[in-house]
Formats: sequence, C-alpha cells, structure tokens
Amino acid sequence: MQIAVAQLNLTVGALDANARRVLEAHQSACCAGARVTLTPELSLTGYPPQDLLLRRAFLDDCAQRLQALAAQVDQGVLLVGFPENDGEQCYNAVALLRRGKVRQIYRKQILRADDKRYFEKGCAASPVVFDEGGTRFAILCGDDLIKPGPAKAALAAGAQCGLVADARAYQIDDESAYPAWLSARAKALGLPLIVAQHVGGQDTQVFMGASMALNASGVCAQSLPPWHEALTLVRVKRGEPEVRSNQTQEPSEYHVYQALVTAVRDYVQKNGFPGVVMGLSGGIDSALVLALAVDALGPHRVRTFMLPSPYTSAMSLEDAEAMARTLGVTHHSIALAPLMDAVTKTLTPWFDGAPGALTAQNIQARLRALLLMGLSNQHNWLLLAAGNKSEAAVGYSTLYGDMAGGFAPLKDVTKAWVYRLAHYRNALGQIIPERILMRAPSAELAYGQTDQDTLPPYETLDAIIEGYVERGEDAATLLEQGVSRKHLKETLQLLAVSEYKRRQAVPGPYITAGAFGDDWRYPMTSKWRESLEKQTSEKKEAGKKVKKGE
Repeated sequence: MQIAVAQLNLTVGALDANARRVLEAHQSACCAGARVTLTPELSLTGYPPQDLLLRRAFLDDCAQRLQALAAQVDQGVLLVGFPENDGEQCYNAVALLRRGKVRQIYRKQILRADDKRYFEKGCAASPVVFDEGGTRFAILCGDDLIKPGPAKAALAAGAQCGLVADARAYQIDDESAYPAWLSARAKALGLPLIVAQHVGGQDTQVFMGASMALNASGVCAQSLPPWHEALTLVRVKRGEPEVRSNQTQEPSEYHVYQALVTAVRDYVQKNGFPGVVMGLSGGIDSALVLALAVDALGPHRVRTFMLPSPYTSAMSLEDAEAMARTLGVTHHSIALAPLMDAVTKTLTPWFDGAPGALTAQNIQARLRALLLMGLSNQHNWLLLAAGNKSEAAVGYSTLYGDMAGGFAPLKDVTKAWVYRLAHYRNALGQIIPERILMRAPSAELAYGQTDQDTLPPYETLDAIIEGYVERGEDAATLLEQGVSRKHLKETLQLLAVSEYKRRQAVPGPYITAGAFGDDWRYPMTSKWRESLEKQTSEKKEAGKKVKKGE
C-alpha cells in the first residue's frame, strides 16, 4: 500500500485556505493510489499559532472547520493536525478523518517548553493505532520521539509503522543533524517512521521541509525535497517503507541562503505587500539583502535607494549602482546633505554649538530611515533592514536609524556568515561587485571610518557570539579556545548594555539556537557581568579536584 506525505506551506490563521490545501493534497494522493495522507503538525491552523490558541473563538473556529473538512473526506484516511479543546483543556492533536467523520484523535504527549503555555499533554496509556491495507499504523507527533514512551505504547498496541506529524523550525546544519537524529530514533525504537514536515516561512520561523520515511534500522528510505512543497507517495510493505532514497547533498551555504530567501518571500507574500524597498549603501550587508530580495521576489518587486551623505565614497556609489543594474532593479539616489544641514541648523541652538561626532552620525542614520519609511508608507512597500547579528550583539546600530524597517533578513546572521553567503551567491552568478567583498566594512558616517575602529575584529567578535550566545559557553571556555581576554571583556560588556536596542529591533528569521529574541531573554537593566578571572580560577580548581579524584 502507499502512504502520501503532504509537505505543505501553510499560513497561520488561514483556516479555510489551509483546509482547502490539505483536502486538495488528500484528493490528489487518493487519485494516485494512496490509502492514507499524512500532513504536518497543526496543519489546520498553520504553525505556530501562538497566543491565538488562548482565544476560545479561534478554537471554536478550528473545531467547526475540522468538522467541515471531515465531511468532505469520502475516500481513504486523512490525518490533520489541529488544536483540540474539550471545554476545559487544549491539546495539540492529530485527527483521523475517514468516511465523512472524525474517527479518532491522538493527543501529543511530549511537549516543548513553549507548547506548555497552550497545551496539556496526552495520556501515555492511550496510543492511537489504526488498520489500513493490512498494516497497523500509529499516530505520533514529532516531539513524541524524544522519549521512548509514546512509541513503545504504540508498539505494544501492535503498531508496525509510526506516522509522525511534525513541525521543526530550521537551524543551521539541520540538513545533516535532523536526518541523523531521526535515524537514531527509528533505530532505537525499532519502529519504521514516516514524517511530514511544514515548509516555508512564518514570521521569525522558517521550515525546511525535508520530510522523510525511515525503516526500523534507521535507514532513510525516501526523502522529500527541502525548501519546496511536495506530495510524495511512500510504498509500505508490512510496515516497512520501500527504499527509494533520493537524497541530495548541498553545502550548508545553500540551506542557509534558501532559508533566508524563503523567509523574505513568505513574509512579503503572506502579508500582502506588493514589494520591498531598501537602502543600498554599497556595503556587504545591503548587497546580500538585495540578492536575497531579488531571488525571493524577482527584480520587478524590489526598489533600492542610495542616500549618500558627504561621507559616502565614490566607490560605494559606483558599486551600489552597478549591482542594481546587474540585477535589473529600479534604483534611485536622494542626497542627504540638505536634510543634514537643515537638522543641524535647527538643533544647534539646543546643543550649545555644533552636534557632537556621535550625534551627527546618528542624525544621518535617522534621516535615511525617515526617507525610507516615507517611501514604504506611501507605496506600501515593506522596508527591509540590513543589520546583522554581529552588529546587534554589540549595539553597533542606530535606534530609529539603520535599525528601522519591517523585516530584517540578516537578523540572526553573523558577519562571517554574511561573507560566506555573499561568496556562495556570487559562485552561482557574479552579482555582488568584487570591491564590496574585498573592502573593509564601514558605516561611512564619518571620513575614513571602518567598523573595526570601534569593534573587535569580526572574526573574534563572531567567535564570541557563536560560543557565548549560540552554544551557551562560559567565558573561561572561550578564553581556553584562544579568544582575546581584552576583546572578550569588551564584547560581554557591549552585549549586556545593548539589550534595550535588541528589544526594539526589527523582526527577522531565526536560524540558530541562540537567536536574539525568543532564545535570548536577558534583562535590559542588569548589573551582573561575568568575571573572566573568577570563572577561570574556579574552572582550574574544579579540574584539580577531578584529577585528584575528589
């Protein structure tokens, strides 16, 4: 028999549209000979619905839409994820639809920390196993595989194969880490698994897809393409998926780039923007954002503006214009000097003289934001911000200036990854001028300015961010890895005092385990600083005790 895996790009809250997409997938699968169609976790609502789940009206709408969907299922079995409300509790559930009705409901048992805000866990003693085509299938949700209990209960009930509705947001290296984890779980459980994943962008999360089927030995029998919707049939014999592996290996840069393109495309399209606008500075960050925008939307939906000040170099003007011309986007230039003069003249009486150097630089950045936001408002174009994670970590940005915008594609991308992605994109076709890749990064808010005038070298800064923020390592560990004590102390101080800026930052896609936002929740007002000396000495003493066997 055949199981259909529907890897779908759904939209949170679009209940009618989502139900229609699920039904169309099921009908196509049945026409192709499938007996069961598996859809992702919470496929009816889109993922993640977040605090919509706290609204009784939303849950009631979900229940009504599920019943209407069930009434249209006249052949085969359709598995649909939905929030089940029993009048007192809410459960992350999967409904089995057959012959016009909801026949069985499985409730997710292993809940993530965020899930516990909305859901109660299902009963471990109540597996849902059903027969179809001579095979007994168990319904599971993705996190149920973390612990053996749910799968063992299903096996005890006679399950020969697990059908898993999942929703795994992408993180860097998931293209290898996720299949390896699934393989280990299938092998450890001794249970074949067929997994359906979401694909596409939803606000700050982006989903890779890459749904797959594995046999009881953990071998990938079949996989769906990442970053694309797909409906694939998996042939199953006595519970085991037939091996028809079609996995392809792509570099990490491919997956990270596709994650960002997907995030931009879906944020723009799902929110109904006709296109995007952005400032094109001639620097590496805005160059990469432009490449992402064009690859996501096409050149006809992208507008770029150069907003030169007296400090903008001829190289920046030339490179920005050259890149816009290469990509075929509409590009304009608006001189900033008259506005700078007007603001300086207006404020000088209140400054007791000319504005200070930092104040003058921030005024430039805010004037650019003023113009870009005006263009965004007038034409309903989404303003893309070009700031990256390295800058956000240390507050190297201007509130209401270069931090302004509606979406920030590089929000969770370090400077090192910016360059990796730029080189990767150029390898597909030269679009970013070589001078942008070679020159020292600069905000060009003063003559001869470079980022490294006030920041540690980016390779050092990024090593600290990746270790301290993303991997949660302590200062002593970073020192042992060779990070400069001076730069570490400076960066940790800047990291602590810049939280108030990050709280006001533009949203953007999360692609690491330590994204600023949901994964990083530190107080804006805090006097605690990690002591490099104390951490180092304590770690040495602990090491001595271990050697002595204490």
